[in-house]
Order: sequence, then structure tokens, then C-alpha cells
Amino acid sequence: MNPDLSSPRVVATVTQADDLSFLAGGGIAACDVLEYRLDNLLSHEAEAAGVMASSPRPVLLTVRTPNEGGHGDLDATTRLAIYRRHLSAAHLVDTEIASLALPEFAGFAEEVRASGGSLVASTHDFQGFPGRDCLADRIAEAYARGAEIAKVAVVVTTMAELFDLVSLVEYHHGKGRLISAMGMGPLGKLSRLVLAKAGSCLNYGYLRVANAPGQWEAAELSALLGRI
Repeated sequence: MNPDLSSPRVVATVTQADDLSFLAGGGIAACDVLEYRLDNLLSHEAEAAGVMASSPRPVLLTVRTPNEGGHGDLDATTRLAIYRRHLSAAHLVDTEIASLALPEFAGFAEEVRASGGSLVASTHDFQGFPGRDCLADRIAEAYARGAEIAKVAVVVTTMAELFDLVSLVEYHHGKGRLISAMGMGPLGKLSRLVLAKAGSCLNYGYLRVANAPGQWEAAELSALLGRI
């Protein structure tokens, strides 16, 4: 059930125990991929494992570092152990570009591939827009560290910043690479529509409660992308 990413797909984030109950009870997720944020769900890890195992959608597994918006004070060794407990259930695995540079994560890209998954290497800036050149360097590093998909999430406050993101997505998409990009903040919602049309392969909404500024509800995002 690995997702076909040849066209833009919508991801719904699962961050709360209520989300797990909703899915376990047969709730319908109007999305293409379900992201399970295990840093948020650690106290419900066993329940999350059961829901992932029977997921009607491809599973994206994420254990976010505190430095880039993760929940809880989880160090690299703890996060890596959580990933390893659930790799077999994951079709996609997201960790930060910065994490892949750590000694603890040496060989992690190979582990993900050996489990049958694809690696998403991500970078987040919740404070501002770090500039096109900086983002270009981070994207290049993501691929160099073994990721199949590079992901960028940054605050976007001007149309010029949005255009910079669009140009990066179009460039890598045109080269046949998988890239995901999204804005947060004032132009966050607009950016997610525009960037999906530019070629962003994974486009994030929320299942029931937003967990980042500028998110659409996943069902609404799916509907809008189907109309534009």
C-alpha cells in the first residue's frame, strides 16, 4: 500500500488519543496518507500501534525532535528506539535533516529502506523564512543523506517568499525528485494550495485538530485541490 506520489497527495496528521479512537471506531479519514505523530502519542503508543496496523490509508511515521516542533523532551536515542518499534507498519518515515546528521541516526536511511518504507527528510522553521539559498542547501542535504522525499515547512509572510518556495518545488519536481513544501503563518493556507499545484507531493492538513499554523482540515484541503 505504498502511496503513489506521482501527483499531489493529502496527509492528515494524527496527534491525539481522540484521533486514535475516531480511526479505531471506523471514522473516515478524507485523505491519502495518515501521519502518526508518535511524539504526541507516546502515552498511547500501544493503541497507536494497533491503529497503524489496521490503517485503511498508508502510514507516515513521525517522531519529531523538540528542536523542530516535537512534543516532549525526547532525545535522539529515545526517538530512534520509537521509530524502530514501528518501522514495519510504516510506508513513509519522516525525520529531520538535522537528525540524520547525528551519530545515533547513522544508517537510518538504510534501515527505513530495508523495512520497505521511504524516508522523508524534513526541515522546519517556525520563526520565519530562512531564505531561498538556505532552503536550497537544506533540500540538497536531504537527498544527500538518503531521503527519497525532501520536506520544507517554514513561515511565509510575503508573496515573494511564497514564490521562492514555488520555484524550489518546481525545480526539483522538474528533475524527477520528490519534494514536499508548505508555508505556515499568514500565507500558510494559500501556500498549501499553490505549492501542491507546483508539485509538492505531500500536502499536510489535520485530521480533527490543527497542530501547525496555516493548516487546512484535511478533507477541506482534498476538496479544494480537487477543484483547482
